[in-house]
Amino acid sequence: MEFHLKMLKNCKILLPTLTNNLHKGQCGRIGIIGGCEEYTGAPYYAAISALRTGADLVYVFCFKSAAPIIKSYSPELIVLPYLDSPNALEKIKPWLQKLHSLVVGPGLGSDMIAQNTVKDIFQYISGNSSLNKNQVPIIADADSLTIIESDTFKNYSGCVYLTPNVHEFSKLSLRLINHQTYKPTGDDIQAVLKKLDGNYTLILKAEEDMIVNKRTTTINREKGSSRRCGGQGDILAGSLGTFAYWATKQNKYNECDPEILAAYAATSLTKYANKITFESKERSMITTDIIKNIPKAFQELFTKGKD
Repeated sequence: MEFHLKMLKNCKILLPTLTNNLHKGQCGRIGIIGGCEEYTGAPYYAAISALRTGADLVYVFCFKSAAPIIKSYSPELIVLPYLDSPNALEKIKPWLQKLHSLVVGPGLGSDMIAQNTVKDIFQYISGNSSLNKNQVPIIADADSLTIIESDTFKNYSGCVYLTPNVHEFSKLSLRLINHQTYKPTGDDIQAVLKKLDGNYTLILKAEEDMIVNKRTTTINREKGSSRRCGGQGDILAGSLGTFAYWATKQNKYNECDPEILAAYAATSLTKYANKITFESKERSMITTDIIKNIPKAFQELFTKGKD
């Protein structure tokens, strides 16, 4: 518990100070790539969670058929129906230059059109000097994890966050190091990271989230709930998009990597919002209930007692 409280205190350094002279976008312009005909909820959950965490603007790049549905969920989102366009990369390129972080995967699906577009986007990001200079964080979640190869971000200076659950990690490790396990250890994760050429931080989602980069392993023991409704991983991915951008503004803090702090903050927020929602909703809890409690969870974790 002492370690957890210390980490939460360290996470507070990530939060930008709110002042009256800020302009729109300074606290985060976050991109979400995902949303096909079958899966429209996931990109919404990720996008609205990024906003509720504190980002100013969120852009959702989705299939044309998914756009009207996602737009109908919230007027707060900027929804761009480019993901399945024949010239998707050319349409998305100008928007990438505006973004502070990019979350890829919620509701992406396995359609080869979307998968190939994401491959093109990853290749473009890795070789783009402007995005490299700004070290725009990439959060690879859900179906985008199947696109990550050992050299995907070899030339990229920004942090790439991977957010697999146990089953997704098993597939990732089998593909990258020919080793499959449904009870991965820190050593298993380090072996996968060793195979990946680039600046990676991996969050293994489980009862206790394991946060690992090539320098350190951190366990987040924040309690969640026993209700595992779909969409909680999307909340993590979206909130991480915001925290990851805020982390780019920080140097090392008390010998703790800003990327580790961003991951710890996002996993804590997701688990704690889950826990306090379950206290009132119990078995009937759904992800939209959790999202409503993100502001309360954020305040109790990060702003009460903030210096």
